[in-house]
Amino acid sequence: MLAVLVVADVALIVAAVASTRPGEQREAGPIPTFSSGPPPEEQQTSTPTASPTTSPTSTEPSGFLSVVSATEAWRATPGSCTDVAARLERSIDGGATWSAVEVSFDVRTVVALEAGSQRVSVLGGVGAACDRQFWASFTGGEFWKEYPAEAGSLGFTDVDGSTVTLRSGTVPSPCASPIRVVSSDGGDAVACEGLVTFRDAAGTWTPLDMPGVTDVTVSDDRYLIARSGADDCAGLAVQSVSIPVTSRSFASPLGCIPDIDPAGNVSLSSSGQVVWADAGSQTLVSTDGGATW
Repeated sequence: MLAVLVVADVALIVAAVASTRPGEQREAGPIPTFSSGPPPEEQQTSTPTASPTTSPTSTEPSGFLSVVSATEAWRATPGSCTDVAARLERSIDGGATWSAVEVSFDVRTVVALEAGSQRVSVLGGVGAACDRQFWASFTGGEFWKEYPAEAGSLGFTDVDGSTVTLRSGTVPSPCASPIRVVSSDGGDAVACEGLVTFRDAAGTWTPLDMPGVTDVTVSDDRYLIARSGADDCAGLAVQSVSIPVTSRSFASPLGCIPDIDPAGNVSLSSSGQVVWADAGSQTLVSTDGGATW
């Protein structure tokens, strides 16, 4: 998931993170604001690869989603350093079909994904050593270039979940097993089992109980929360929490997606009033901020 900064999940650039060996991770960041065009060196140093080709919609749940518009979004699976590599896909028809995107670097894992109208960025483990690297494309995935200085710019959780990387740097995780990290201008959010913890500019964490939370994303001046098991929604409930978040904040009902399996690995991403919900075999799009789908 789509531009804000998603994310996931995608300026968001703060500090470089030393390359480490990542494992399977599922975090993604928000949608970024990109420069107006590609730097000249990308065309000179990137190796051409085959243009993305359309393939049938995957049935495997995606771990990361970053929205560009009502018709375009990118997604990626977490992958593995030692087993099946991460898969990067793009849709330009509102999620009806997804195209597998071949890249010029050996990406094994993905820990963060951000897409916008000018650029798509991937942070993950690359090569046999699975070193964490930041790669970006200004050509819709046709040409790619590594940007080492931006390796610490996207929000994600570390291998063992003990720390999370935000725009302001790496900090101890507010919970034992974070499932999503969102870092934006308005603040940070970490989704955990049964709750979402928000962090303000002063570094104060505010936890809010969110039973059944499956994902969180940021949209303008609010967070969007995807939850299963809500009393007013038989499928996947979409709720909002206004920014800034305080101890008195609460999630307000926004929309309901009855036609998506809430038990699946659902990813949520937004860009303005456009919100996508993706469960791998099911993708739905809202153009009114998540109220209707």
